[in-house]
Order: sequence, then C-alpha cells, then structure tokens
Amino acid sequence: MATKDNKRPSGLPSAAGHSESRQTKSTAGEAHLGTSDHRMLERAIRGSVSSIVGASHPDTASGHQNLHAGDGEDLMLYPEFHPLARQMPGVDQAIGYRISLLNCLIDPDPRKHRGVIEELVRASIPVRTLAVYLFAPVAAQLGNRWCTDEADFMQVAVASTRLSMIVNHVSHAGAGSSVNLNTQRRILLARTHGAQHTLGVSIVASCFRDMGWVVDGGSDLEVDEGLYARLSSQPYDLLGISVSRVDEAGTCSEVVRRVHSTRKSRQVKIAIGGPAVIASPMAFKGIGADFVTRSTLDVMQLASHV
Repeated sequence: MATKDNKRPSGLPSAAGHSESRQTKSTAGEAHLGTSDHRMLERAIRGSVSSIVGASHPDTASGHQNLHAGDGEDLMLYPEFHPLARQMPGVDQAIGYRISLLNCLIDPDPRKHRGVIEELVRASIPVRTLAVYLFAPVAAQLGNRWCTDEADFMQVAVASTRLSMIVNHVSHAGAGSSVNLNTQRRILLARTHGAQHTLGVSIVASCFRDMGWVVDGGSDLEVDEGLYARLSSQPYDLLGISVSRVDEAGTCSEVVRRVHSTRKSRQVKIAIGGPAVIASPMAFKGIGADFVTRSTLDVMQLASHV
C-alpha cells in the first residue's frame, strides 16, 4: 500500500492551507507506487503545472473568491492581487472561466473540455492573459487537489493532459500571422534530463508566442548536444530551461558556461525556471543565468527586457 509523504518539498506553498498529515492512498490503481514514487510525483505535479510560470510568492492576500479561496492563499492561485497584473487586457473574462475550466478537466466526459476550447477561442482573450489568470491558477489548483487527497493520480494525470491540450490549441489558434518573421525575437525552450513535466513549458511557450516571439524546442528538447546544435544553427535571443530537481543546478551551471563561452551563442540570454527553482530559488542564483524565473509575471517582465 502506497502512502504519500506528508513533508512538502522545501519552498513550496501549502495546498489550500492544509498542514495535517495526508491520508493513506489505497486505490488499486496506485498500489504499485512506493513512498518515494509518490513524493517524486507530488513534487512533479505541484511544480510542473507551474513550471516557469505560476510559481509561489511570499505575498498573500485575503478575501479571495475563486477556486476554494482560503486564508493565506498566494499569487500562484490569485495573480489578480498583484499590483501589476491588472494592467493586462481581459482579466475579468479570464478569471470568470476558472470554475468551468477546472470542472471540465476533472469531468469523466471527455467532450466537455472540447467545448471550453471553442469558447475560449471565440472569447478572443489574449493568450498571455489566459496564461496568467486562467491556465496557471487552474494548474496550481490541480496540484493542490493531489496534495490534499481530493484527486488521485489518474484524475490529475488526465486533467493535466487535457489542460495541456487546451493550452496548445488556444495558443496556436490565437497566434498572429502578421508579424515579420525576420524581425521577430526567438526563444528556445528545453528541459533538463530529470524533468518529466510538459504543461509548464507549454504555458510558457504560449506566453511568448502570444507576444510575437518565434518559439522553438519545448518539452521534447532535453539539455544535450541537440540543444547546442540548435543554438549553433540559428540565432536566438533567449534560452529557457525548465529544471525538475535541485541537484541539477550543477548541470545548469555547465550549460550557462558552455553557451556563454561559445562564439555563436554567447549573446543568448538564459532563463532558468521550473519546479526546482520554485522549490529552492537560491540554489540557482549563483549559476550565471541571466534570469531566474518563479512566476508567470516574471516571464512577462523578462520578455520585455530581452
């Protein structure tokens, strides 16, 4: 019988304020998962649904009215309480879709999320607004449901897959075609070998695509020789790396050193984010990256400075 460890990875916010020990999981579908497997899975889910975006903040706000709001909820679930966030267009519309999006993700009927895709496309809300106010908060809520035993592994896995499909579909449907490709800025997205998440990278890609960037790579591109070949073959303005484990900080440091010491890629800015950065940002502060990103708003702000 598998039991989820009740010790939260360092630096991650509590799920909806719960600090009590988690109950033993006993469903047949999870019987093959051991304690360490559950710990890794929980870390991946809570981190990967946020990835570079949706990370935790020390700020809190009270009086929330969205998705089971409670005392001490952070800006990962409620970015609308950040003083800069309300400047984006379509905020209230995006917030208004949170309940329906979450419900369709966990509904046994797979047809429900297709209807939400069509509705979001018709609404014409900027993708960057959806990323900040809808996709990232709902993804964080899925992670919370796992941590508080409101959903099991299969439910969260299916919901995360559906959300990834929605993000990708809405992102590509909203991508502009009038931008001059010769003047567009370019970002290359990759993940470390230990990263098994894809949703956070997809949300980041949707943000940059909506801001007119050419987006290459993604969750399928690992930090290996293929990455360096991409950087040598064409110019990029930014390299974004999603990191799953804190012990991969050394690997990231080597990537930074190699990229900045290579003639064809030395001008590329490097942004580091992902579950490991959310959990332990200080471990990545000294590796030489140009940006260490922990939130959706970090992503939006760094894009304007590259």
